[in-house]
Amino acid sequence: MRNWSNSIAATRQITFLVFQEFSNHGLANLMEPFRAANSLLRRQAYRWQIITPDDRPVTSSSGLPVMPTMPRKDLGRGDLLFVISSYGQKELATPANSAMLRSLARQHRRVGSIDTGSWLLAQAGLLDGRRATIHFDLSDSFAERFPHVDVERMRWVEDGDRITCGGATAGFDLSCELIGQDHGAALVLEIGQMFLSGMPSQPRTVSRLGGDRRVDRCLSEMSANIEAPLPMPELARRAGCRQRDLEQRFRKLFGASPQKVYRRLRLDAGKRMLQEGGLAVAEVALRCGYADASAFARAFREEYGAPPRSFLDRGVGYGSG
Repeated sequence: MRNWSNSIAATRQITFLVFQEFSNHGLANLMEPFRAANSLLRRQAYRWQIITPDDRPVTSSSGLPVMPTMPRKDLGRGDLLFVISSYGQKELATPANSAMLRSLARQHRRVGSIDTGSWLLAQAGLLDGRRATIHFDLSDSFAERFPHVDVERMRWVEDGDRITCGGATAGFDLSCELIGQDHGAALVLEIGQMFLSGMPSQPRTVSRLGGDRRVDRCLSEMSANIEAPLPMPELARRAGCRQRDLEQRFRKLFGASPQKVYRRLRLDAGKRMLQEGGLAVAEVALRCGYADASAFARAFREEYGAPPRSFLDRGVGYGSG
């Protein structure tokens, strides 16, 4: 069963090692959920640095230049190293780069990669005897070149302290999965809402948390009925299952009941309204399905540890450093 809302206090230190011709889509998809987590938690739960092999700027496959945030020699110990490469992996798999990766791996508790970064890790011997994935187009040649790696066609694969991701789009979901491990499914659900705010579909987070079409349908109904919440029997009917079955599915995916998830969705919506400004707390309460502003305030404080007024017109952003 997944953790719903338990949150670690430590700040995770993340290093993004970016190679020439990388996909900026991949870098952004990995990084943005961590930035969003910091903003939603209102503290620096994640801190990151960008480094390059020679401490010089690198250019993405689309021509976007990226500057390293610090020299590699100044990098200390970290929690997670992400190796980001996309094109020319065979040319990048040099003895010097392999030695660099082995050194960086010793400085980090976990090592991950995206796109063709798995090729570089395997060349450095960092995936021997491990399960791993790579961009699907390279799966066969990757398996042939590195017979000591157990290659799987998956969006991402976690094997102990090694995490490999097959492509840029999956990178967003992977980062959300890692955030969920640290801070629970409730925060991941809110991150999904943040990036898809205003869209009529259900939060994309569901697919990252395991996928279940009945839960998907229920979340869609919850998201569409914030101001006038639906009773659980009606939600179960619209999801196409019995209420008991729905509750079991939610507890498996989120570690929480559908009632608790629904309340979080309503309060998340209220928090966004408060941050956008222009509405009194009482009006926000009504728009979130609370006829009593005091009841809304109590639920809000219980969920976020602070009163609604503390979020008025407040947009907090935290990043690298």
